[in-house]
Amino acid sequence: MNAETQISAAADLVVAVTNDPGIVLLDTEKFDAWYDSLKAKAPTDVDVSTEKGRKALRSYAAEVRSEKAGINRARLALTKNWRDMVDQCNAAGKLIDERLEALAIEVRKPLTGWEEAEKARVAECEAMIARIKAAATVTMDDTAASVRERGMEIYGTKEAITAERYQDHYEPAMQARSDTIGVLKAALDRLTREEAEREELARLRAENEAREAREAEERAAREAQERAEQEAREAEERRIAAEKAEAERIERAKQEAAEAERLRVQREHEEALAAERRRAEEAERAAQAERDRIAAQQKAREEAEARDAAERAKREADQAHRTAVKSAAKTAIMSCGADEETARKIVMAIIANEIPAVKLEF
Repeated sequence: MNAETQISAAADLVVAVTNDPGIVLLDTEKFDAWYDSLKAKAPTDVDVSTEKGRKALRSYAAEVRSEKAGINRARLALTKNWRDMVDQCNAAGKLIDERLEALAIEVRKPLTGWEEAEKARVAECEAMIARIKAAATVTMDDTAASVRERGMEIYGTKEAITAERYQDHYEPAMQARSDTIGVLKAALDRLTREEAEREELARLRAENEAREAREAEERAAREAQERAEQEAREAEERRIAAEKAEAERIERAKQEAAEAERLRVQREHEEALAAERRRAEEAERAAQAERDRIAAQQKAREEAEARDAAERAKREADQAHRTAVKSAAKTAIMSCGADEETARKIVMAIIANEIPAVKLEF
């Protein structure tokens, strides 16, 4: 068979399989021929770094899996129609499935490797950007030295961040690097200035403490001299004061004796007056108590009379009201044709609850 005949036969087989994918399930020679034809169409020498190359590999793998799906559908149809050929179809289908999947994996392997490498590259870029951004955080524990060291580390990332490696992450990475370096530079200037100020403050504090120590010694000496002089003055003043106090004590004792006698006489006079007042007050209290008792009796009598009068008035008013109600009821009954005596008896029967379901309200 010449080359043209082989090509024609292969083309016919491809068409036949497209029309009836089940023909390769029971004829391994046809499957092998069709498989070889399908494999020959696989793209080779493609550049997976380009979108065109990746698209070609992706498209071919999808085509292989589409053919595989068609054969699987034919297999299911054959197993449904030809129960006696289930084992043969399943075995052939499994083998075909494995070989086609292996072919798809084999041909797609460069693309899969590229995708995995691309995923690792993106993760590396994102990790670098995150590390650069995190370095911009300046804490209370940072010093000028730690900020300077971190700044040099971020400054040195320029060699690792290349446009070829970072691609669409290049600009964000360079921007993050620039921002972080700016933040760290400002922090370094601030911390350097603050540390210099603290050192100057410590120097001034030490000088001030030394000066205060000298002044304290001089002040202690002056105060000791002043205390000695003050103690001498106070001792003389205490002596003079003691003599004066003794004279005053003697004079005060004389005055206190005279005052005590005067107070005794005055106290006896006041006690006599107080006793007289108490007797008068007791007599007044007794008289007032008698007056209060008489008034209370009079009030109780008046209140009892008032209650009796109120009770009488209430009973009389209630009796008048009841009489008026009974009279009105009797008149109403008489208006219905009853004579006065009958009407009166009916009213009394109602009041006595002798007529069911009828009640007279007062």
